[in-house]
Amino acid sequence: MTHNKDNPYLAEIHANLPRVLSLFDVDQTSDSYGLGDRFFWAWGLIDFANGTIQGAAHGLARLWRNGLWPYPTTKAHFMCRIDSIFNASGCLTRKDGSLEEAFPSEGSYCVTALVAFDLLCAIDLLSEDIDKHTYMRWKKIVAPMIEYLIKADETHALISNHLATAVAALLRWHQLNDDKRAEKKALVLLDRILLNQSKEGWFLEYEGADPGYQSLCTYYLADVYHIRNDLELFEPLQRSIRFLCYFAHPDGSFGGLYGSRCTRFYYPTGFLTLAKEIPEAATLAQFMAASIANKTVVTLSAIDEPNLIPMFNSYCWAASSVDNVVLNVEMVLDDLPSLSGVLQQKYFPDAGIFIDCGQCHYSIINVNKGGVVYHFVNKKLVVLNAGVVVRDSRGRLGSTHSWKRREPQFIEAEAVTVKADVYKMPKQLPNPFKFFVLRFLCLTFFRISKVRNMIKQLLVRILITGGNNWPVYNIRQIRLGKDLSIHDNIKKNSQFSVVEEIVEFVPIHMASQGYWQIQDEVQQGHVK
Repeated sequence: MTHNKDNPYLAEIHANLPRVLSLFDVDQTSDSYGLGDRFFWAWGLIDFANGTIQGAAHGLARLWRNGLWPYPTTKAHFMCRIDSIFNASGCLTRKDGSLEEAFPSEGSYCVTALVAFDLLCAIDLLSEDIDKHTYMRWKKIVAPMIEYLIKADETHALISNHLATAVAALLRWHQLNDDKRAEKKALVLLDRILLNQSKEGWFLEYEGADPGYQSLCTYYLADVYHIRNDLELFEPLQRSIRFLCYFAHPDGSFGGLYGSRCTRFYYPTGFLTLAKEIPEAATLAQFMAASIANKTVVTLSAIDEPNLIPMFNSYCWAASSVDNVVLNVEMVLDDLPSLSGVLQQKYFPDAGIFIDCGQCHYSIINVNKGGVVYHFVNKKLVVLNAGVVVRDSRGRLGSTHSWKRREPQFIEAEAVTVKADVYKMPKQLPNPFKFFVLRFLCLTFFRISKVRNMIKQLLVRILITGGNNWPVYNIRQIRLGKDLSIHDNIKKNSQFSVVEEIVEFVPIHMASQGYWQIQDEVQQGHVK
């Protein structure tokens, strides 16, 4: 057994395992026996259950199978717990085979794929510990979810990590049952992912590159690669990991506001399972393992319940894969761009991301997001500037931090100049009226999949990809080097005013942003 001191993933798992186990209803007299959404079955605060949590069967099974289970649990008791999770998953499944995350009758393609994948992993891991009847019954529970993945699709946006989850689930099902329909649909979705992969290596997340979610996408595609090496995924995965290496920061953090979804979490599994084949994966895995131990990156402990289980499962897989990485610290320092100390500049024009690296500084600028700046000196973040915030005469906020394809001007490689329009930020909170409208739609029109998908597309445009531009723009000049400086020249009329002293903000609705890491306690006042 691997001990906590050698395994930062296991330390996080043991710290959070009581929280995971407490999510599930263990009352065998309850109709919700085996359900994991406490807001539904325990508190009664919502009228549906988030199916995502049922996927914990995967992580629990992986701990058990690899001898990492920390408690004196009997085999019978453990299998009874997993069985209750499977049965409850079956009860949650709608007639069309779908599950939901955000509202009743959602028909979530992503969550259905995620739970199907995780339950199939649990079946694979525990097949030797269960009888044939249980094995067949568990497969029967997953079958409607796979049927939904075959017949339905995700059309409200192109979100690569969602599609990768479905590909992994469908191909695991095909491996288990030789279902040609599942294989065919998986290949269609995989082609969609790869056709939209930039030549720079990144996978599309809504409108651009997002390192945090790309690490999750890499997790699922790495699984696909290992079960189907005939699909020629090695080169796309290698390009993905080489791109991601630029966003492991010198202070140990990963990703940030320059990403299309503003996330800064890191899923370790894909890198660990690919470490023996892709050197950059090993380097990144080793470096980020220290980040997890030091909490300089968002860890499992910082994740809330809606996102907890996918990361829990990733950590459980990582905990059993640490032997894949054997590196020394000097190799890591030499190979990661942010720690190399090599004078270089790198521009990813499709992503709009410009990297400036010196002997003791590392700067990341996204010109497609109006000139978002991360600037590190001596491994510390000293400048974080997300852009300009403007208030109109009605009190609404807008900013230059909206993802739009922009062409920067480079001046002798010493400065970056970006012209960016100001777009209204979709800052909204729920209220009783909005919930009334949503529930009315859930009971009526959302039962028609075409109407539901049209509404989802509308919500994406309103909350994430849309936004109206105002008659205001900013010309931002960023002087590069160790002593990086930012000069903004805002063009506006008297109806608009600049909101000063706001340098770190998120311009869109994105539930997965803002998770805590230790730097949040020390960098206030040092990121102007």
